[in-house]
Amino acid sequence: SSSSQDHTARCIDWTSGTQIGPLRVVRMAATLGVAGLPSASPLSRCVTLSGGLTRSKHLDAAWPPWSLTCAPGSASVGRWCPSSASSASSSSPPASSESSSSSGLTATGLLPRRVAFAALVGGGLCWQRQARCRQLQGLARSAARRERQPVRRGNVSPVRDVPAHILRPHYVTFKELGSPWEEGVSMPWHPYIDTPEIKSPEKVERMHVAGALAREALEVGGRAVAVGATTDEVDAAVHEFVVARGAYPSPLGYMGFQKSVSTSVNDVIAHGIPDDRALEDGDILNVDVTVFIGGCHGDTSSMFIAGTPDDVGLAMCRAAREATWAGIGACGPGVDFRVVGSKIEEVADAAGLLVCPRFIGHGIGTYFHGAPSVWPFANDNDEGLMLPGMTFTIEPVLVENRDDTFHEWEDKWTCSTLTNARSAQFEHTILITEDGVEVLTGPSIDFEAVAAEQRPLRAGGRLSG
Repeated sequence: SSSSQDHTARCIDWTSGTQIGPLRVVRMAATLGVAGLPSASPLSRCVTLSGGLTRSKHLDAAWPPWSLTCAPGSASVGRWCPSSASSASSSSPPASSESSSSSGLTATGLLPRRVAFAALVGGGLCWQRQARCRQLQGLARSAARRERQPVRRGNVSPVRDVPAHILRPHYVTFKELGSPWEEGVSMPWHPYIDTPEIKSPEKVERMHVAGALAREALEVGGRAVAVGATTDEVDAAVHEFVVARGAYPSPLGYMGFQKSVSTSVNDVIAHGIPDDRALEDGDILNVDVTVFIGGCHGDTSSMFIAGTPDDVGLAMCRAAREATWAGIGACGPGVDFRVVGSKIEEVADAAGLLVCPRFIGHGIGTYFHGAPSVWPFANDNDEGLMLPGMTFTIEPVLVENRDDTFHEWEDKWTCSTLTNARSAQFEHTILITEDGVEVLTGPSIDFEAVAAEQRPLRAGGRLSG
């Protein structure tokens, strides 16, 4: 607990029992069944901010305490405000001075359906305007869901085979189709690791083929996403599609990576390794696909949703897509690479999100990663000017709550936040032309439409045929 003037803030984290992580209001509303607690309650302030706040020190600064209050047969939204004896009886809310929107809030507590959260500050209750209530109505749907736990690694299946006739990237060496990650564990050297490549028309055409196939493979992976499916099943779907087209799944064997795609779920920021963890209702995940065909790589990624998303998660996915296209829209011949990051960060700032500074775009061609480095945030790193014939990726990662925590798992690949804050990312491979920019892996997949078309589940939670 922490003190704020004469009010004691006691915030309960049902995930870890500490004040780090999603903040949950105590489940007194479930037993009272009404929107209110006795004024003598020892809890002078509890908040329902699971997505908007992760530390109690922010309570009296950026965000007011919100509550979802239960009423028979419905759920509506209100705000608990401090009050004195003279103002406690007032039925009209004070003017709100904060400019924050509902995009920073989620409610995902373990409460019965139609039972929401309550919060008490000195016994005073103030209702927000009805328009505000309607704006936040989607939060009530999340109250019936179980607590979202941080992602934990599941069991990883054996390496999938690639037919011997398929051309391998230079960093992969097979011993009778053995485990590729045993062969190379460092960044592969190539002539364009430090100097951007200006591609010939012939190589540009090969990049077109690789980019188009990568986009197709990404949609295959996205359509394998559903409640009850596993990320290993997503990997299998993409792997089988790619090798059937005579291409190689570029991540397989790259610097020790064990799978054909990367799947980053919820609080995993990047490079998640597919495993047998079943996707749950409301999970958001990035599927990152790269294919190698005709001697060139095509690299792209998109967010996908299992089941029905919460409003905050959906807004973050939309913002990540918008930020990616803002960065792409800034590109063209003669443009300074630093402009890309500034445009991306403008979108992220407007959405109340942080651009993760640890992952950047990169040059791509016959090599998986090379020059230039494309920084997705405002920076002063001089990468020169964009020139016709350059191909590179734009791939910002946006993190909720402006969370900058970071943890690398023991597998040396998976990276996640420390606070259970989620992230969203989109990626495209682009080509600088004589008069503009071409998106080789476009257009972006309509991830919301894909989610709406997910196949029904069997009773056991596995995908139907």
